[in-house]
Amino acid sequence: MNIVLNRWCMLGNVHETKSFWNDIIKSKYKPDMFSYGTFINALTKKGKLGAAMKLFRGKWEKWCDPNVVICNCVIDALCFKKRIPEALEVFREMKKCVCAPNVTTYNSLIKHLGKVGRMEKVYEILDEMEEKEGCSLNNATFNYLLKFSEKPEKVPGVLERMERNCCNMCYDTYNLILRLYLKWDHEERVRHMWDEIGKSGLGLDWRSYTVMIYWLYNKGRVEDALSYFDNMTSKGIVPEPKIEILVNSMRNKLKEQEGEKQKTDLGINGKSSRLRSRKFKKTKAR
Repeated sequence: MNIVLNRWCMLGNVHETKSFWNDIIKSKYKPDMFSYGTFINALTKKGKLGAAMKLFRGKWEKWCDPNVVICNCVIDALCFKKRIPEALEVFREMKKCVCAPNVTTYNSLIKHLGKVGRMEKVYEILDEMEEKEGCSLNNATFNYLLKFSEKPEKVPGVLERMERNCCNMCYDTYNLILRLYLKWDHEERVRHMWDEIGKSGLGLDWRSYTVMIYWLYNKGRVEDALSYFDNMTSKGIVPEPKIEILVNSMRNKLKEQEGEKQKTDLGINGKSSRLRSRKFKKTKAR
């Protein structure tokens, strides 16, 4: 039963899924927690949040042990539709029963609250998360905090909190910070972060080079951008096709500029020699 239901949900056919769900309800086989979770998840993914919430609320009181996965699915869907007060209500209800929120629950709320600028609530949830046993902050948590940083001065505080929670830096975090400093056009910190990534033991990857090349190109520093590209390929790092296209375009542009410069230089030199020749002839005629 659940296998067939899951298959219909994966196909994304809401009409057929609802039809099969009604068949289950009418049959002697009653839906279990997995059945409800599968159907609610399918409804939220298709934007049928009203139907999903009706089903969720209708069965909440009957579940002696609500499933955290289903609750997380509902919270994320509510937040996505900007129905944050309802999401927070589900969150509070989870804390009252045995269905305790997990890292995914907290991260989902932090992500969506940060997007709408409710940073005070973000840090309130973050503090609660730190105090909760068995719910350690992870890289996803801190990456959200970094994304919501409005200026370079906010980054060190996030990194200090990250270190305090024994959460090690990963490729995603390093590259995120690099992108932020590039966005803020803070060249000194860009250089510092570039060196830090190199010293970290993880090393620079294709993402690090890609954002750096684009940044230099947009600033008109074509030769520097090409230098980074050559450095990347010399390390055996395979670039994205779009970067190769950009690099080829930059190289062609440089060749054109060099060709025009040579023509200009030749024109000036040629004119100078002709002028000198005329002056010499006039002097000789006298």
